[in-house]
Amino acid sequence: MYLSIVIPCYNEGKEIKGSILTLLKFMEKYTFDYEIIPVNDGSSDNTKEIIKGLSKENNKIKCVSYKPNRGKGYAVKKGIEASSGEYILFMDADLSTDLSGIDTFLKKIVDYDMVIGSRRHPDSIIPKPQGAVRKFIGNSCVVITKALTKIQFNDTQCGFKGFNKSLAQVLVKKQKIFGWAFDVEYLYIATVKGYKIADIPIKWQNDEDSKVSPLKSSLTFFGELLKIVKNKKYYKQ
Repeated sequence: MYLSIVIPCYNEGKEIKGSILTLLKFMEKYTFDYEIIPVNDGSSDNTKEIIKGLSKENNKIKCVSYKPNRGKGYAVKKGIEASSGEYILFMDADLSTDLSGIDTFLKKIVDYDMVIGSRRHPDSIIPKPQGAVRKFIGNSCVVITKALTKIQFNDTQCGFKGFNKSLAQVLVKKQKIFGWAFDVEYLYIATVKGYKIADIPIKWQNDEDSKVSPLKSSLTFFGELLKIVKNKKYYKQ
């Protein structure tokens, strides 16, 4: 087995070194090959310098960097394109999904083409739930996403998803969305093309210092959803 772990990064200078070192420590228990690919998405802080330095110190780290900022979906795309693994997993730079999710992912991915972490899975552990506003917006996104796309997963936006190499190549080839709804686009492509998808429980920690504006990102998200549905014929090709 060879696992590639992609970490999209935008202005993560305060956290990214600690996150990567924590991930490296966790991965020591595995005997298979792996690589960690932090992708600097046009950061304006010192994120690029930090991940470049780490890649020089450890050959398991592969630095990808570009300018200007293009969005999380674009960062994940570039990370996938740089991946060498037969399985590819992407996760958030703040490690909001507990690393135990990697164990669950590895057990599941051998029988599926795509595996997604779900905060709404009945077995997921959320020690400190989101605030009322974010929760309301999140619930609204789920309802609207299901209505427009017919994708019946309860959490499309958790930043913990993985695929086999074959599906990953299809996704980045077809990808048109680089903003918040890129996760939905990945699920939509995999669904309309008949790939097998499973969701898994995770332990997830709410990031109270999140840089994301829930209202602004939701408006962008809904616009991207409409584009995804409009592109259905293109995805099926």
